[in-house]
Amino acid sequence: MKKLLLLAFTMAALLVSPDFGRAAATELRMNITTAETSVWFVAAREFKRIVEEKTEGRYRVSLFGNEQLSGGDLVKGVEMIFTGVTDLDIHSTINMTGFEPKLTICTMPWIFPGGYASVDETFFNGPGSAYFKELIEKKNVKVLGFGENGFRQVTNNVREIRSPADMRQLKIRTPPIAMYVDLFKLFGADPTVMSFAEVFTALQQGTIDGQENPLDTIRAAKIQEVQKHISLWNYSWDPIALSVSNKVWNRLSDADKQVFLEAGAIACKMQVEASRALDKQNLELFGKTMKIAELTPEEVKAFQEAAAPIYQSYKDKIGADAFKAFGYEMK
Repeated sequence: MKKLLLLAFTMAALLVSPDFGRAAATELRMNITTAETSVWFVAAREFKRIVEEKTEGRYRVSLFGNEQLSGGDLVKGVEMIFTGVTDLDIHSTINMTGFEPKLTICTMPWIFPGGYASVDETFFNGPGSAYFKELIEKKNVKVLGFGENGFRQVTNNVREIRSPADMRQLKIRTPPIAMYVDLFKLFGADPTVMSFAEVFTALQQGTIDGQENPLDTIRAAKIQEVQKHISLWNYSWDPIALSVSNKVWNRLSDADKQVFLEAGAIACKMQVEASRALDKQNLELFGKTMKIAELTPEEVKAFQEAAAPIYQSYKDKIGADAFKAFGYEMK
């Protein structure tokens, strides 16, 4: 009799429990290239917050920075979201160019001559983002939004860089992107491809002379602690894509799909605003340990002229449609 009463009380407690009958939360793993201190995590954390709140905990988003899920390999990380090994992902589109060469267009040198004003006009408020979304979604993912990695600047330990001549024989780390390797060769540098996870130690030990990256990526990796010079030339800009694998997307209800889309849009907009707001703060920090060279329009023009052949050599690889989407007329 006592056992029957105990069973009855247990069942009653379960019936009034708010979690009774609720399915276990589905964990979604998000792979992110940068460290948790990076401004990329503004988008990651906001997306996580909105999804978990709006789905009342039915979905839980776990964040993995520093390419933890891909063992530090950026290209492998892209492959993992494209093949559905990871659920969610934030990657720079430059790391997708090996899978879709047309994405190179966004990072071509000085394709955005007016800085962020050009980025907003052509990419965020123009045809660029829609063009990129279409290309990326052919790779078995759903793009939930675009943030930005910012304009890439160059640092080194040897000399101030203000002209192509200053680049000669400098061993500069570049991402594993063919266009960047070819471009730095045009400048007379010695481009060296290596994992970003190895860059700090390589700079510290003098294995390489310098590297190029957006300001906040430099700060998050503490590159300013092992570099003497930084040159602001705004030579290349790249967006970051917040994506979900189709393996996950196709299982979502229509209502949940709308939650994910809204969360992606809000999170990415917040990330862009935070990224741009940090530029001034990061430069103030860098000024404590590095000499900052802000190139004049004339100095930038010299680099543009040296970089001109890259447009011809990549004309066929990228395609006229990509150049047209970004308002560039091939000569």
